[in-house]
Amino acid sequence: MTVAVVHNQSDEGRSALAAGVREAQNRATELVVVHALSGTPDRGAQAQEVEAVEAAVRALAPGARVETALPDPDSTSTLLALIDKVDAELVVIGSRHRSAVGKFLMGQTVQRLLLEIPVEILLVKSR
Repeated sequence: MTVAVVHNQSDEGRSALAAGVREAQNRATELVVVHALSGTPDRGAQAQEVEAVEAAVRALAPGARVETALPDPDSTSTLLALIDKVDAELVVIGSRHRSAVGKFLMGQTVQRLLLEIPVEILLVKSR
């Protein structure tokens, strides 16, 4: 079993990664960072994105494994498939405070993840 962190390059993503590191240490289990790539068809750009994600994760969580995939058909479905693939016992997701309109317009991915992830979820608010 593993602790999986849903990654993105943001304050929310960094807060989730820090919480994921703590949870993996407390549970004495592996930490896996899952990241849905941007979807560009250019293989060079994909490789650069994977390297950027891996470098960001190494800086904050040196022992973590990184799992990436291109979104198909969308990033939420891709993240759900990656979470299933790594056999996570806990999924850590970063979030931030949003207004009602912001939740309506911007919260679809997080909301779908919260509703569809079949295991325990830790939602971390960024500072």
